[in-house]
Amino acid sequence: MSLPSSGNETFDSLAALSVILDLANGFTEDKSLLTAVLAQQLAADQGLDDDTRWSALLAALVRHLGCTAFAPAEATLATDDIALRGNLQRSDPRKQGEVVRAILRASQGPVGQARALAMLMTQRTTLTSRWTREACGAARVLARLLELGPAVERALDEVFEQYDGRGAPQGLAGDAISLVGRIAHVAHEAVLVWLDTGVVAARTALLAHPGLDPVLARATAQLLDGAPGDFLERHHPEVLALARTRGLVPLTTLAAAFGDFADLQLPDGVGHSREVARRVSRAAAQLGFTSQETHEVVLAAHLHDLGMVALPTSLWLTPRAFRAGERERAHAHASFTERVLLAAAPLAHVARIAGAHHQRLDGARGASQPRTARLLAAADVWVALQSNRPHRKALARNEAIATLRAERLDPTCVEALLDERAAAPARTVLTERELEVLRLLSRGLTNKEIAQALDISARTVQHHTIHVYEKLGVDTRAGATLEATAAGLLA
Repeated sequence: MSLPSSGNETFDSLAALSVILDLANGFTEDKSLLTAVLAQQLAADQGLDDDTRWSALLAALVRHLGCTAFAPAEATLATDDIALRGNLQRSDPRKQGEVVRAILRASQGPVGQARALAMLMTQRTTLTSRWTREACGAARVLARLLELGPAVERALDEVFEQYDGRGAPQGLAGDAISLVGRIAHVAHEAVLVWLDTGVVAARTALLAHPGLDPVLARATAQLLDGAPGDFLERHHPEVLALARTRGLVPLTTLAAAFGDFADLQLPDGVGHSREVARRVSRAAAQLGFTSQETHEVVLAAHLHDLGMVALPTSLWLTPRAFRAGERERAHAHASFTERVLLAAAPLAHVARIAGAHHQRLDGARGASQPRTARLLAAADVWVALQSNRPHRKALARNEAIATLRAERLDPTCVEALLDERAAAPARTVLTERELEVLRLLSRGLTNKEIAQALDISARTVQHHTIHVYEKLGVDTRAGATLEATAAGLLA
């Protein structure tokens, strides 16, 4: 499914970028957009005002925005965390047997399944609450960074709640769940079954689902009384008309938030896209880029790793250098990035730049790349060399410089990056010790590991973590990581 341009670059970009959310959850590439169309129409049929219709549409469109928050832990639970998320979304959380089978189906071989069962047995009381809390916390912060509004932020905080009170992480029930959240939930459940087994099965499932608002479930079942193609033909003009009346979010703001979403998949990658964007912006000024070229390369820098979430996290956590086949598979993420951006009319002009960030000057495409792409390729390597990776520690500056210069990169771009002036430190209300704790926390270290690294007690770490959360206005690790990344505290 695709919609024609609405003329609203924010909605058109979000609609195209929602494909990456589908890929990260093992859905068909039209799942999120179809859910948004259905949610908007359900809100309209309920006689709700335009603001509520818009919030319902956005909440359904970016419902899976927090899915990368728990990806590293999911990768230890199952071989393929993308399959795991898809399986769990299609399972009834009330039925432990369904949840166990969903996890085992995403685990490869007897060893992987045994590891998953052991993890379930030892952590079953906390696993669900941790997973849902982190996902909701991340989605809420990302929605704020995207400027989607309080109603959408609240709805994304309620993604795993159930109308009968048997959801997580808060156990909300009935009207304690926001109307926008209930609409998005009903639309989500309807579309999942619809795409898997057909519209008739979807209508039946809606009426039998105890976790959905029964009034909204019945109304949605009536909406689905027709062929999917006919449904879209009838209702997508209303979505486009509504989008044309809405305000705009700067493309750089949108790109930065989606870059954060992608980086959250890996503890060592947190803040990577923002740091690359900062480096290319400063180097572009030295290289005499036009304002348009600078704008394009900064957008591409924020979005260049978006395609990583379309591949299982276990690939990126490989604790050694990639073998040839793994390297080829990993580099495919650039193609995912380029394809998604090409579908977003406001971002299509940076698709080639972002998709070429692994090209080298002697490659098939490298010599023909614009200087924006060549700068991005060099900056991506430069930032990565100075960061920890699962198979190696961050390189010391002198070693990183030598390695960068030895790469088959544009030497002019390389020297502009190396000549970069020091940036002013970010301003923060956190103490130096709190910053140290935050930076280790954002890399996925446990309280015990942070305590050992800083030579303090785990109780002191917990004390600092509470203060960090309070000062940043969050209640999860993922939320703290995203807020710190956006504020430039992790550079």
